[in-house]
Amino acid sequence: MSGTVEVIACATCGSSERDTEGRTQGERLVSLLSLARGDDRRITVESVRCLWACANRCAVHLRSSGRVGYVLGRLEPTAEVAQAVIDYARRYGESDDGAVPFKQWPLPIKGHFLCRLPKTSDSTPPNDDAA
Repeated sequence: MSGTVEVIACATCGSSERDTEGRTQGERLVSLLSLARGDDRRITVESVRCLWACANRCAVHLRSSGRVGYVLGRLEPTAEVAQAVIDYARRYGESDDGAVPFKQWPLPIKGHFLCRLPKTSDSTPPNDDAA
């Protein structure tokens, strides 16, 4: 199975600890994820204002249609971590259902998975109001 993998990072994480350029930790991670992604069109990097994972900042949501999704947290906004997230996203996108064997997880993200979300679907749910 193939398809686009969305890497969605919280841009407001760590807003009280801005870097020398005035960016939040989340904004820095979004930037580093985009750099790590390079020109891989199978992966999109997006930001969202808040993932409501404040106690586990910096947070990232991985999702792709037809696959389980994951939320990772307590990530450091570093190039090494961003590359690990993108490397995992590639393996995730190559899997049939979103499951990547543990031994293939990049070391910098092991221990950072917060939750697993049910598979998404391309189909539109039935409209119960139509009759």
